[in-house]
Amino acid sequence: MRHNHRQSGFSMIELLVAVLVMGIGVLGITGLQMVSLQNNRTALLRGEAVQLAYDMMDRIRANPGGNYGGLALGDTPPAATNCLASNCTEAQMAAFDQASWKCSLGDFNADAVCAALRAAGALPGGNGQPGLPSGDGSVQVDAANRVVTVTVRWQETNAPAPMSFAIESQW
Repeated sequence: MRHNHRQSGFSMIELLVAVLVMGIGVLGITGLQMVSLQNNRTALLRGEAVQLAYDMMDRIRANPGGNYGGLALGDTPPAATNCLASNCTEAQMAAFDQASWKCSLGDFNADAVCAALRAAGALPGGNGQPGLPSGDGSVQVDAANRVVTVTVRWQETNAPAPMSFAIESQW
């Protein structure tokens, strides 16, 4: 009497195919995770840009007698008195607001005005550099129509062109 024994289990080819399918799946999940992280970073930067733009708009509304216009992209922070430590006129408060806002955007962290305001405690300090990557901003005032436009610009990683966010409001 002969018994016909069939071998059971996996063959080497079946095992290799299973490992290949699992490897492709893991690579796909890793790619999705990377895209998700990039999108989260983009959303974080956009949210910060919106917050910074509205911060400047609120400063302008709080000091309607100040002259906030003429602050262009690329302009360094203006010299300013620390208005947190002393009483300031409307013009001094406008210069302080412009300087502290420009220092908060990110591109001028090493500027002497920003360093002086940080040393005086008028701006947050710390080891990290605040603001957006290559962050800059502008304020344009149309006094005839009482319209203010605040623009924030920054450079995202792997983006071919700078991103920007602008708000316009009457005061």
